[in-house]
Amino acid sequence: MGPRIFKGFVNVGKGQVHYRICGEGPPIILLHDSPRSSVLHLPLLKYFSKEFSTIAIDTPGYGNSTPLKKDGQLEIVDFANALSETILGFKLEKCPVYGFHTSSKILLEFAARHPNRVSLAIMDGLSLPEGDTDHKFISSYMRPFKITETGSYLAEEWTRVRDFQRWFPWFLKSKKTRLSSNQRKMDFMHAYCMDLFMAGPHFSDAYAAAMRYKAVKVVPKVKAKSIFMAREDDVLYPFLDSLPKNLQENCKIERLTADIDKWKLRLLELFRENSRSKETKNFIPPNPLSNPLEGDLVTKGYVQTKEGQVLIRRCGHGNKTPIVFLHDLPGSSRADEEFIKLLSKDRIIYAIDLPGCNDSDKINDPTSKKYLDSIYQIITELNLKKINIVANGLSTSLAIEFSIFHKSKVDRIVLDSIILGNSAYRDNLSANYLANIEPKIDGSHLHACWHMIRDQSIQWPWYDGTKNAIRKIDPTLDETNIHIRLVDTLKQWHNAHDPIKASFEINLEEILPKLEIPVLLISRESDPKYSWVEKAGSLIQNSSKSEYHADKTILAKNILSYLDS
Repeated sequence: MGPRIFKGFVNVGKGQVHYRICGEGPPIILLHDSPRSSVLHLPLLKYFSKEFSTIAIDTPGYGNSTPLKKDGQLEIVDFANALSETILGFKLEKCPVYGFHTSSKILLEFAARHPNRVSLAIMDGLSLPEGDTDHKFISSYMRPFKITETGSYLAEEWTRVRDFQRWFPWFLKSKKTRLSSNQRKMDFMHAYCMDLFMAGPHFSDAYAAAMRYKAVKVVPKVKAKSIFMAREDDVLYPFLDSLPKNLQENCKIERLTADIDKWKLRLLELFRENSRSKETKNFIPPNPLSNPLEGDLVTKGYVQTKEGQVLIRRCGHGNKTPIVFLHDLPGSSRADEEFIKLLSKDRIIYAIDLPGCNDSDKINDPTSKKYLDSIYQIITELNLKKINIVANGLSTSLAIEFSIFHKSKVDRIVLDSIILGNSAYRDNLSANYLANIEPKIDGSHLHACWHMIRDQSIQWPWYDGTKNAIRKIDPTLDETNIHIRLVDTLKQWHNAHDPIKASFEINLEEILPKLEIPVLLISRESDPKYSWVEKAGSLIQNSSKSEYHADKTILAKNILSYLDS
């Protein structure tokens, strides 16, 4: 398996920067190309981990990092200043930083403005186009990413992802612009697509800023120790000839062959020569969950369990019994962030992205017991003595079983759309609840996932086309919410069924009479998804009912009123 890669967040202003880290020793930082994320540097993270705490960050607006906010148009200087704040957020004085393509321009501006914050700036593939900025080219290359209510954007963006690998620029499809390379493997295509989809409408923020940036005017001003490099197989290699002749004394140009191993070895040598090993041998990043963002902002962080890392969202303040929120499946709690804020009015709420969902590590040999163990470890790591649980949809069974096995930890639970049924019924749900979302070259998996998530608001189960499955409600068809759930399901398409299977293997009709903790059941008339509420209430010793409200403010108010009663 090799060295373990961990993920984390660092608080920066009113947002967070997401990163991946691997290894021990003095820190080095890797910046990715646009519209990618730190996923791009997974091979380098492991390679450099033998000697360094290797940190690959998601540029703001990409991956899981908070987008930058500005009244006007974002420019490279904004990203350069954000990089400085990120390094300060890590509590680092300075370290070597590597930038690739788009991020080499961010690093260039950073090295010019903050020379004392970088011990070596390595700019790999710095483009230096001549003449004025071609705004028409930028407009064509950066066609807006627009989420549509019909899902039509899925075909457009998947085609763009494929064409990125075929032509440069991708929108000029000719013999001259055709790239001479093999078709990318499906794993690469899927990872690239997920990076593009995570950035979404922000995918052009740094990308377009880099195209407008006049790097050639900044290069002579760089006083920080710098290396300008490129491999001869890089389409940007010829730009090394365009570098100004009047470089500062501590700036050098390095022309590398196409040999990947020699390129990595050269980077390793440069990091060795310019790291501050004695001062930062035991580098430990700060824990954002221990020092959350102010106000009603959601703070994200990871909790380590025996099975791996689990993504947690924290929001709110106050001394009342904290809430642990468990999201519906498939997806994550990201789509529930606004509701989470409403629940955090006068207490802290922790929303768990269940293992195998979004960016939470999967559970090996997943069973309901292992999911319960994971939740218990999270609560222990967060030092929560007593909790309330609010669970939605398929996670309600996990909340119930947890409250039976760990009743001393739970005060009250709220169950929104509980699902019962005999083993045959649950087996059918388990087998069909997740569409076939294995990535395919034609992009059909994107549409399969989109329709599955959208149909969950229209009929239940979503795959049942009979009139008995019609949910006689006003459906929730917000395209942004559907997009979020789609991305957070597809990130781990091969693990997405694990928590679903664990949920349906629990026989609630057998264990509900053992539940001693007070329960609030959310009900909804004329909705087959809530058809089990009456029976569940008859099996639970101490239960109350509350009608579902589409207005989440009212729903949250009713839940909090119950928890405080």
